[in-house]
Parts: sequence; C-alpha cells; structure tokens
Amino acid sequence: MLKPINSILFATTLADNCKPALDFAISMATRYHATLVFLHVIEKMPNYVESRLRGLLGEKTWKDISENYEKSAREIIGKESNQKLIWTALKTYCDDVGISGDACGYQSHEIVLCDGEIVHEIIEQSIKYECDLIIMGSRKGFIKDNTIGGHIKRVLRKSKIPVLIVPPIATETLT
Repeated sequence: MLKPINSILFATTLADNCKPALDFAISMATRYHATLVFLHVIEKMPNYVESRLRGLLGEKTWKDISENYEKSAREIIGKESNQKLIWTALKTYCDDVGISGDACGYQSHEIVLCDGEIVHEIIEQSIKYECDLIIMGSRKGFIKDNTIGGHIKRVLRKSKIPVLIVPPIATETLT
C-alpha cells in the first residue's frame, strides 16, 4: 500500500534547470494538498581548497566573495522575497491548468536555507520535516541529453523515501 503524500521536499540549486522540477513540485503539492519544503544548501568548501583560495586572493577579497555568495543565495531563496514568488508561481500553475479559487492551494510551505554537505542536508531536512517525497531537478548534459550528478545518485542511495528526478525542459525540438 502506498503511503499518502503529506509533505514534499524540493531540493534546488537555484539554477534554471530546476524550474521544471519546481513546477512539478508545486503540481504535486497542489494535487495532494501537501506541505512543500523548499531547500537550498550552501555547500561548505573543503578546508584545503578554501585555504588555497585565501592565500591566492587575500583574506579581505576571499571574505568579500564568500559573503556576497551567501547573501545572493539568501536573497534568492529568502523568506521575505520568495513568499511572493512562490504564491505567484502557484497561481500561475493553477491558472494554466484551469484550477481556480480555493481549490488551488496546498497546505503550507517552508523555505529552508542551510550550510553543509548537500546530500547530508537533503536527507536530514527530509527527516526533520517528515517528508514523504523528495523532488530534484537533473541538468542538461554535455554529452548526453540529461545528466544525473553525484549528489542525486547519493540522495537516491541514502534516502528512505521516494526520490523523483525531473529532467530539464529541452530547448531544441527534434525534426
């Protein structure tokens, strides 16, 4: 027997290839009236790489670059700015599929931005928010059409709940 879907974790890199996965996550949350958890993990750089970059760039430049990256990520996924973005995306989705009014909506959503190792944080946050499904977006490959990277493969191996991978939308059409 399949377990009901009450909570969905959408793990995003904030890249363009995640847009189809976001659309699908909203669709699933709407359909199942599930809580939608948006997650972006700022991955910590290995110490040896960070110390080399600090040495090459200088302490002040390195600190400026690090702070700007973190600030940008927090602005993109921050609670204040994205509340409107999320509700606009949800409304657009519902309008596109012909769902109107109160019928269009999911129970709630959470926006989580954390630092750490990507796979570990995805698994930990899915446990913390009692998620029933993880949704991630794959990327356009250089040689193949779609690529499933190492992070997705490790999430697939470690997760105790279903993981759904959404391919990016093809920009070219076959003739």
